[in-house]
Amino acid sequence: MAFLAIWLKKDKPFLDFYMNAVFLFIAVWKGSVVLFSFTIVMNSPLALLYFDGGWKGVWLGFLAVIAYAAWKCPLQKQKQAVWSWMVMVLAFEAALALLTGQAGIAMWFRLAGGLVLLFVPLKQAGRTIWLFTLWQLLFGSMSADLLSQANMIYIAAALFFTLMIRRDFVG
Repeated sequence: MAFLAIWLKKDKPFLDFYMNAVFLFIAVWKGSVVLFSFTIVMNSPLALLYFDGGWKGVWLGFLAVIAYAAWKCPLQKQKQAVWSWMVMVLAFEAALALLTGQAGIAMWFRLAGGLVLLFVPLKQAGRTIWLFTLWQLLFGSMSADLLSQANMIYIAAALFFTLMIRRDFVG
């Protein structure tokens, strides 16, 4: 969804950055199986196609994307990166709820609240990312998943985006 929104804006430099970040995440996540299950991959190289690195691989992919974003994200596009992250999280949570059969009223409230926050002006991105993250954590706490891996990644992303945006105001 974020890809489509960026593509419709005809913002080629940011679209390239975004697609590189997505590809980097997937490559590190899928390739991390070599680090965590080396013997399986050596015995059966096709395991690279079928297995992934699990949550350890997700964290490695997330850290790789953070390093890439800190290095390559254009200064004037950092707030748009926050918006793209929020769209991606909403799409992930909605798809997860629909695919696991948990698409109830709570999922629709979660999605509606997140969509409302997408319409906050980009100049408020530093605050909006925390409101968005707290909104996600509220629904995570309702299902006893407050300290889940996904929620920890949401918190780490909010902290990263806050530091990235404030870095420009300070220096």
